Amino acid sequence: MKTDKVEQLLTLIGELPTPGFFITAEVSVVGSEMPQGLARFVDGKLALIHGGSQVRKFIFHEEGWRVVCTFFPTDRVVDERYALKNKIFREGNKD
Repeated sequence: MKTDKVEQLLTLIGELPTPGFFITAEVSVVGSEMPQGLARFVDGKLALIHGGSQVRKFIFHEEGWRVVCTFFPTDRVVDERYALKNKIFREGNKD
C-alpha cells in the first residue's frame, strides 16, 4: 500500500511543469494522505532559484510526508556536488 502512495507522489512530481529543471525526489517518510500543496511548494522553490538562490535541495513536509527534492537545471552539466559518479579501479598487470 505504501508503494502505491509513493508511486502516486512520484508521478505527481513528474507531471508538474518545471521548465528548465527536472526534480529528483527521495521519499523518506510516507504520509497518511496525499499532499495537496506539492505544486505550490515546487513553484515557490523554482521562484527562489530563478531569483538567484544557489540552493537546489529542499525538503517538503505535509500530511506526514517528508520528501527531499533536488532541482537540476536541464541546460547545463550537473553541479559537481550533485553529480553521480562511478569510479573504476584498474589493477596493474600481475605477470
